[in-house]
Amino acid sequence: MKFLADENIATSVVSDLRKAGFDTKDIKEENLRGASDKIILNIASAEDRIIITHDKDFANILSYDKIKHKGIILIRLKNQSPKRVSKILLGVLQSDLATKIPNKLTIITETQTIIHTTTS
Repeated sequence: MKFLADENIATSVVSDLRKAGFDTKDIKEENLRGASDKIILNIASAEDRIIITHDKDFANILSYDKIKHKGIILIRLKNQSPKRVSKILLGVLQSDLATKIPNKLTIITETQTIIHTTTS
């Protein structure tokens, strides 16, 4: 799986993903800070990347028809410290759930991972 980390994902989380062997592009490294959600979706779709974000606006993807995406992971933790995010995110990505994430909206909390089917 390939990922596109939104600008609100800590650089250390991106680094942890890369260390774990995941092809991860960082919006900050691409000088795309402030890019609209639509631009981010277009980049991710064109490059077959799943978006990782803390931005709950991406969850609204469920209310739009024909929005193209390869998947969105929305991280909604009460403690969003980079170490905590890395631990929980990598736990999901290295589990059996990982095969269900592409082309879906995945919401990760401390207590559960919810995978929604979306239009893509």
